[in-house]
Amino acid sequence: MSWDDVGMQCIRYRTAISAHAQHAPLPAGLSEQDLDTHLTTCLECRRWSNRLRTLRETTDDLLRRRRSGSPSKPV
Repeated sequence: MSWDDVGMQCIRYRTAISAHAQHAPLPAGLSEQDLDTHLTTCLECRRWSNRLRTLRETTDDLLRRRRSGSPSKPV
């Protein structure tokens, strides 16, 4: 499934996934339970969420290493 194939419903959930990753409030009218339910039923959003989480963790790790002066480990 490409980005063009993602329905309006998934765009709403991907906005929520992004907010969640940034520790920001979820969009109005959407609960954590709604997001969890969608992620259990939508493989594409689950994959997107996993990629975002990996990117966030990698970025956070690089920033921590940069601040501490530790050399970056190869990817």
